[in-house]
Amino acid sequence: MSSPYEQSEFQQPFPAAQPYAQAPALPASNAGWAVVAVIFFWPLAIPAFNHALKVHPLWLMGDVQGAQYSSSRAGFFGKLSLGIFVVFIVLYLAFIALVVANM
Repeated sequence: MSSPYEQSEFQQPFPAAQPYAQAPALPASNAGWAVVAVIFFWPLAIPAFNHALKVHPLWLMGDVQGAQYSSSRAGFFGKLSLGIFVVFIVLYLAFIALVVANM
């Protein structure tokens, strides 16, 4: 007669181990794009820095999607500020060319 504490060779005392799922990597904060926003079109620097500074805390709380969203938005605002600056420069040069052509 076997005791209730003995394990049979067909029973497992613990469930089978699950494969290790690697945690997603911390997304880039895109703080560099926020600095670009400060240099080229400062009104967009406020939301750019706001999103760039939220990436790490969101990721630490386990909100991976929120961290990735904040990272992409910070990059978006930085790139948008650079684009607006380029448009202003092109318009400025076109205006100067128009003034010189009409002299």
